Formats: sequence, C-alpha cells, structure tokens
Amino acid sequence: MNRIFQILVKNHVFFLFIFLQTSILFHLSSKQLIFGSSINKLSTSVQGRILSFERTIFEYFNLRKINEQLIKENYVLFQQNIQLKNHIQIKKVKETSDFLVAKILKNSWNKNRNFIVINLGSKDGVLSQMPVMNNNSLVGMTVSVNENFSTVISLINTSLMISAKIKNTGHFGTLSWNGINYSVLQLRDVPKNAVLRVGDTVVTSSYSNIFPEGLKIGKISKIKNEKSTNFMEIDVELFTDFTSLNSLYLKEKKDKKERNQIEENISE
Repeated sequence: MNRIFQILVKNHVFFLFIFLQTSILFHLSSKQLIFGSSINKLSTSVQGRILSFERTIFEYFNLRKINEQLIKENYVLFQQNIQLKNHIQIKKVKETSDFLVAKILKNSWNKNRNFIVINLGSKDGVLSQMPVMNNNSLVGMTVSVNENFSTVISLINTSLMISAKIKNTGHFGTLSWNGINYSVLQLRDVPKNAVLRVGDTVVTSSYSNIFPEGLKIGKISKIKNEKSTNFMEIDVELFTDFTSLNSLYLKEKKDKKERNQIEENISE
C-alpha cells in the first residue's frame, strides 16, 4: 500500500495531466457540435472496424459448418436431378409403343432346350416371334404368348437357328448352338475365303424376318475349317450372360407384316 502511495506522489504531475486532458475532451465533445461530431465519427469508425473484424473471425471459424451445409444442399439437388432423369426416361419408354420392358420369372441355361418365362402377355402388347434383347444384345424370341405371360426361346436352345453375319466383312451364315457351352454358339456356312479375325463382332443379318438387322450377338472366339467343304465353322462367344439376366426388352419389327405378305406372294 505504501508502495502505491509513493508511486502516486512521485508521478502526481503526470496523473494530473491525464485527468485534465480527459476532462477537457469530455467538455469539448459535449459543448461543441462540430468537435463532438468528429469524435462520434471517429468512435463509429473504430467500432465499425472492430465489428467488421469480429464478423470476419466469426465467418472464418464457421466456414466448415457452411461448407458442410452446402454439400448437403448439393446432394439433395443431385438426387432430385437423378429422379427427374429417371422420370423422363420412364416416360419415354412408356410412350414408345413397340418397345416393352419385361421381368424374368423363370430362366434355364443348363439344358439343351432352354426357355425364359416373362411377366408380360398379349394384354401388354406381346406377340409371338418378337425379338428379345438384353440392352442391345440378342437373347432370343417369344414363342408362346397368353394374356399375362410369355415364353421366350433363348439362343442357347439347340432347336433355334438364326441368320447372322460378321459385322466388319458382311459375310453371313447360320447361327445355332451345339448344346455344349452355354456361352458359345456356332456360326456355319461362312466361306473359307472370308478374311476373319478372332474378336470380330457377330450381329443379326438382314435375311431374318424376325430380328432387326445389326443386333449384337457376340464376338468370334475360334475359327476352324470344315473338312471336305468350302466353309468355316466359327465359335461365337455371346455378349449376353444367361446366368445373370434380370430384365429383358421386346421390340416388334415394324415391316414384318409387309415382308411376310411379299414372301408369301413369291412362294405362291
């Protein structure tokens, strides 16, 4: 206590000066409008800068929270965008009268004669001998149709034969299954002078009255010459995996009726 008193006595002139300066400033700010206005402006400016600095610090430490909120909002918008696209795609499928989407109810792939049962029938627009696909790869065709269900004969059925061609060269032949490997079919009647390579794509040909031309079937996996003939036997590895099918697509060939009439007239 004595120490504090000694400091005050020793520096009494300085403390008296501070007191008088403070009193004068207070008196001038309260009595003189112009001077008071200047001091108020200075005070407001200083206060504004302090508040602005505090706001900057606050926003900086809240950036993470704001960023997380933006991520959540973007995720919601992303989900809404996907739903809108799906809605548009479904609407387009429904508006296409010659295109049907079917679910598989039963599927066999380990027999010599394999069939698929689907959940669509005549009431849904399914007809006999309609091409059946998985994406853009051929699966088979409808053979039996009732009101609510249909049966599809698949490519891995020894009784089915279709016309197919090599996409690159245009050489065509008869495609069938020998009943051995469910992922490999055999293409016959292709001449030996055809220049083919392993990996060439095999598609449906224009000679079929059931399948549209150009549907993908598979790729060449093996080429061998038939003895005592001018043709090759070609193994075709299927694009469709018959052990993991979930849904199928059915499409009617638009010119089928007109073509049938032409061919019937020719046969007569």
